[in-house]
Amino acid sequence: MMKRLRTGLVLLAGAALLFGTSGCAANGGATPDESAGDATTANAEPLNILAAASLTQAFETIIEDFSAAHPDIEIAPLVTGGSQDLVQQVIEGAPADVLALASEPSAEPLAEAGVETDFSVFAENTLVIAVQPGNPKDIQGLDDLANNPDLKIAICAVEVPCGAATQKLLELNGLEITGATEETNVSAVLAKAELDEVDAAIVYQSDLVTSSADLEGIEPEQAAEVVNRYPITTLGENPNAAVFVEYVRSDAGSAVLEEAGLVIP
Repeated sequence: MMKRLRTGLVLLAGAALLFGTSGCAANGGATPDESAGDATTANAEPLNILAAASLTQAFETIIEDFSAAHPDIEIAPLVTGGSQDLVQQVIEGAPADVLALASEPSAEPLAEAGVETDFSVFAENTLVIAVQPGNPKDIQGLDDLANNPDLKIAICAVEVPCGAATQKLLELNGLEITGATEETNVSAVLAKAELDEVDAAIVYQSDLVTSSADLEGIEPEQAAEVVNRYPITTLGENPNAAVFVEYVRSDAGSAVLEEAGLVIP
């Protein structure tokens, strides 16, 4: 069935206290947003946030909202990419205080490398078939993608979460797609469709919802059985990392995620 989808100190008196006090608010003693829970530390290093490509738009909004609520916390430019690339960056020592991935299995190399994490799932996503406006190729489901060699198709490589989910979805339907272009993150797959370089692309529903292009979406057979669960964790010792994670999981953060097409578990 065709669907059209649309779819982040006060300096205390007395020199003796200057170096012994932490956790105080900047900018004249502003108090932290109660929705975020923990107190913030104004003199902490800039917060480095790494997020899966499919979270780009949602996290940009969440960071903007969070910064308005916590002007005393400096945030470095958001880093996005394929979950496997982000994990490798962390293992190799890239600055990272918050890490949000597009699937739980993608986090496994961190434990194997001895990186301490405390992941919790904060969102879920499912796959859709993105097609050109008006669906000129009359694509109705996965069968059409597997049985029409003339179609130009873009999917994620199996090494990344969206690719692993695509492979699982195809296996559930007993199908195989050959000749498709494979990309290392879902944003690159979506771009192929947005630029009209392919007839169909398998992406997350959130990507279709937040796309600036006039694409249409088809729900694949058994899509509800292939759900990517998004985990998030703090890394290192930046005291503001936990504040940001709590904001992501707050009502305000959840509303942004839902607007972006994700599901809050």
